Amino acid sequence: MDIVPGYVFILPAVIVVGWILSWWAARWVRWFLLSGAAVVSVLCVVIGWLALGPRADPGTVTCSSSWACTDPGSLYVVAAGLLGFGCCAVLVILALVGEAILLWRGRRVAN
Repeated sequence: MDIVPGYVFILPAVIVVGWILSWWAARWVRWFLLSGAAVVSVLCVVIGWLALGPRADPGTVTCSSSWACTDPGSLYVVAAGLLGFGCCAVLVILALVGEAILLWRGRRVAN
């Protein structure tokens, strides 16, 4: 069984750290960073998927399945993009909840 290399988690980690730090900036920065991170994640998936190339036939090569016959480097790029996109989706939901709480507290203090 192969171990997933640590660089697969770099993109999601950068997204999460950037999102946390964006709460001390203007509101538009948070949404701009999340949008940019989602675009980068989708590009990682597309570039990684295109780099896979044609799969080899397991019958002609000494590998157990067609996935085992592919280059794992491009699969890791796809995995990083999918993890990054998942992080963006979760952080969008958390940002919407956070924004709603900030608006609610602001209206409560104003009254």
